[in-house]
Amino acid sequence: MDLASPQFPASVIGRLVDELSWEGRKIRRLRNGGRGDENVLTAEALLLLSYLPREAFLGGVLGAAHGADHVRSRIAAGSEEATLQMFPTEIKIPGTTIGVQADAAIWQEHSSVLIEAKGPRSGAQFQKAQLAREFLALMADPREDRLLLVILGSPPPVRIQSSGRVGLYDGVATGLEELCAISGRPSGDYERLRQLIPETVSWITWQEIRDLVSATVAVFSCLDDSVSNTVQRLAGDLVNTVDWHCAVATPKSPSPVAQ
Repeated sequence: MDLASPQFPASVIGRLVDELSWEGRKIRRLRNGGRGDENVLTAEALLLLSYLPREAFLGGVLGAAHGADHVRSRIAAGSEEATLQMFPTEIKIPGTTIGVQADAAIWQEHSSVLIEAKGPRSGAQFQKAQLAREFLALMADPREDRLLLVILGSPPPVRIQSSGRVGLYDGVATGLEELCAISGRPSGDYERLRQLIPETVSWITWQEIRDLVSATVAVFSCLDDSVSNTVQRLAGDLVNTVDWHCAVATPKSPSPVAQ
């Protein structure tokens, strides 16, 4: 599909509205502003991150993530020229009719990043083989550097449907062997792909993104006061966005016992 066509909104807000339009009756859960909803949080945070100076902020987030160090550092270094897109066009796993839509993507001439985000709510889980599907779709991309970045409410292990809590790499491998068979990959391809997971998959938490943005803006300087103030406002909004959404995951203090 042509991403510039009127039928497919190019803006972050337009793409978020399009995504939420499929919620049906579940849309009522967003009446509180979508607090804690992973799609709303991701759209709000990444929109602000996209507007902030790329090298310092987006590059900083990529640089602060965990895992896939070599490919991640190369992608972070080119972040100024990157295109950040919410809910990118569905990608088909070669040899199958299985479609994959990441929460966001970062494109550069020689690199591609798929972003899968989970909100802060306790019990948030990935569908069975969800990460495997995204990993397999990513590995079919012809670009030299490929990265699957997983944004989490808390550090791994992650919760996988029907598998419970597992390490992130094991979560990516869940269902991968079956997908390799379905897609008609050669015998032994599963083991080869599984060995590539540690150098392709990374993660970061919303709290780490929030703290990095807060620390970066505290030392950011620009001779143009208007530009500097704009950066301060955008960074402040991002920090407030993460704080507001993630507050739903903070346990409430127990009520005092009546005397």
